Amino acid sequence: MKSIHVACGQIVCRPGDIRGNLQQISKLSAEASAVGAKLILFGEGALTGYLLTKKALGKAPSVDSAPVRKLLQIAKEDGVVIVTGTLETSEEEKHVSAFIAYPNGRLLVQRKHNLTPKEQKAGIVLGPEERTIFSINGVKFAVCICADSGIPDIWNKLARQGCHVYLGPTAGGGGRRFMHHAEDLEKPRLRKKYLESMEKVCYMGPAIDNCVKHHMALLATNLSGDDGFDNYHPGHSSIIDSMGKTVGLIPGEYVVEFLRPQMIHGKIVVQKPKTAIPVVPSAPVSASAVQ
Repeated sequence: MKSIHVACGQIVCRPGDIRGNLQQISKLSAEASAVGAKLILFGEGALTGYLLTKKALGKAPSVDSAPVRKLLQIAKEDGVVIVTGTLETSEEEKHVSAFIAYPNGRLLVQRKHNLTPKEQKAGIVLGPEERTIFSINGVKFAVCICADSGIPDIWNKLARQGCHVYLGPTAGGGGRRFMHHAEDLEKPRLRKKYLESMEKVCYMGPAIDNCVKHHMALLATNLSGDDGFDNYHPGHSSIIDSMGKTVGLIPGEYVVEFLRPQMIHGKIVVQKPKTAIPVVPSAPVSASAVQ
């Protein structure tokens, strides 16, 4: 067995504010570099925001755009592989994607395959079911964007490909009606609703179970912040190693004033992945959508 130092970066995302989101990504990437992390994962839509309006999709960057050049510059300066969710423009198509930026200028793109009804309605084009396996110091990673955790038998498929670490950027959350303010906690009825939401968003069981069964580590980073339109993302990030140990955790948060950019990191144990008896697919991150 060996280990690798990794990190999750959770920003307070502002839809359409690519410059501001990049500033937060840069800050947390530098923090990850300072502690020796080789990779940092950001949430689904962290670069652009996860908002599927025509205006938001119109700002989706392409792989040769200025925001991507800036992302590669940050990766080079910090010596860290940066994996961030984004809306993406490819020719005339729109995708929900993850950019994988290497310090040497290499850029990989993983596009989301399992699209939600809202994404389909917005004209998002599905990406391939096959996952792109990429390596850092001999450790193999794969990105499964949010609902891609539902690709049939995905954990076994990745194990057969020799993947050591499952990366799960997500944009879980719910309607803005689930968003609370600090003053709400003084009111028993609203505090009860808040506590019920927190119980749902902070459960770690399925993630740990998958890691132990498959001898694979997991990094999961959920989006955080109010999109100002119809969704509130509570965050929730976790690092679990291949033995099932929780190395780092940022609990989800339904009080908007409590959200802030933050980073977790640590060394994860990496071992040879194994296949297991197929089970009903479950989300790899405990930040599940509240209905």
